[in-house]
Amino acid sequence: MLWASKVRHWAGMKSIWRFYGCGALGVLLSLSACASYRAAPLNLTSPLKPSVAGLVRQLPGGRTIPGQGPYRIDDIAALAVLNDPDLVAARAQHKVGEADLLSAGLLPDPSITGGFAALISGPASMSAISGSLATDVSALITYRVNIKAAKAGLAQVDAGILWQEWQVASQAEQLCISLDGDARLIETLQTDHDALTAINNATRAQVAAHNLTINAASASMAALAAVDTARNMAVQTRDQDRNQLDALLGLQPGVALAVTMPVIQPLNPQLATQALNHLAERRPDLIALRYGYQQADAKLRAAILTQFLPINVGASGGRDTTGVVSAGPQVTLTLPMFNRNQGGIAAATATRAQLAAQFRASLASADAGAQALISRITALQAESETADRAAAAATQIAAQTSTALRQGALDAQTGVNLQTAAGDRQREAITLRDQLLTARLSLNTMLGIGLPAIIAAPLEPPL
Repeated sequence: MLWASKVRHWAGMKSIWRFYGCGALGVLLSLSACASYRAAPLNLTSPLKPSVAGLVRQLPGGRTIPGQGPYRIDDIAALAVLNDPDLVAARAQHKVGEADLLSAGLLPDPSITGGFAALISGPASMSAISGSLATDVSALITYRVNIKAAKAGLAQVDAGILWQEWQVASQAEQLCISLDGDARLIETLQTDHDALTAINNATRAQVAAHNLTINAASASMAALAAVDTARNMAVQTRDQDRNQLDALLGLQPGVALAVTMPVIQPLNPQLATQALNHLAERRPDLIALRYGYQQADAKLRAAILTQFLPINVGASGGRDTTGVVSAGPQVTLTLPMFNRNQGGIAAATATRAQLAAQFRASLASADAGAQALISRITALQAESETADRAAAAATQIAAQTSTALRQGALDAQTGVNLQTAAGDRQREAITLRDQLLTARLSLNTMLGIGLPAIIAAPLEPPL
């Protein structure tokens, strides 16, 4: 009997040490797979480039934008998307979304516990040893909804980045339009300056010859001063627009780019109406909101499942002070009696409802804005054509001013008025043309025309 007791004792001790040995081996293996830290010092050098040649110019399709101009307006937009420092930072959000997706697909690590109780007194004959190995299997129950939520979150990030890229491209195109308008405004103001200077010089010569009084020169002098002031302001505006465009492209301030402007195409009502009817399927910001709703819906399902969690499954074993060795499975369940994750379910339900309302509001705003812009384009088209005809007629009349002044058929005041009116007409035509072209580009952005297809997780049916 004593021999049998010893056999059972050593068999139990062998099982205990095997249990702890396996646990220690598992700990060592888990530590060997852990991530390690690597330093990543910040680059303190400014990323701004002195010329386009230093920018990223390789397009996804394989074409390379030349290092020297002139450039098409869509080339400038592409350069902005490739090199805008803010967009480069925004694209890093994709890695965050990928990390969330990776985290959603991982199971929790198991936990191991051990205990030792030394025998101090009593009839027992040995110290007690205990241990257990357990893991939370809750992630298996919520795995599918968590993966769905993470995929929708990643798709939402991608759609949001695409919308940012499209807005940056649109901003770059609008700045090109503004710079072209600035250059033409400066040109007309310089023409007015030259013409008014000639009128002013001729008037001052007549005053010096005592053929005219000093009052005759006041009109040309005042008009010349006003034109010079306007020209200086236009130059400042051009420099500001140029610096903004350089910042979008990642260029140092002051880099001038030669850009060829596109011809204004008439509005296609059929294409605009078709795009307007499918805004929720075209605009990335609306698609991002739909992915956000899909993510919130998946999180609501996860919150409902969580009311039965956590569930821990494992095994435990040990030896008591009398030498009795025992081992067996261990399960821990949560009974949904009081808490039932009611707070989490209520929050997830409210979040889903809030995102649904936000989507509807954004869709209504986008629809109203696009329709208002279509009406504005129609009005601007007519106004621009009228302004072009008026500018051409005023310019033709102003061209005859110098000859009429020399022949004495026109007084200085009338000559100043004609030249000023011609310049104002030209600048009005330039402003309306720029507004029309900007409105056309803005409409493309608002309707999602020209956007690449979004490849991401499938969307749920429209709200």
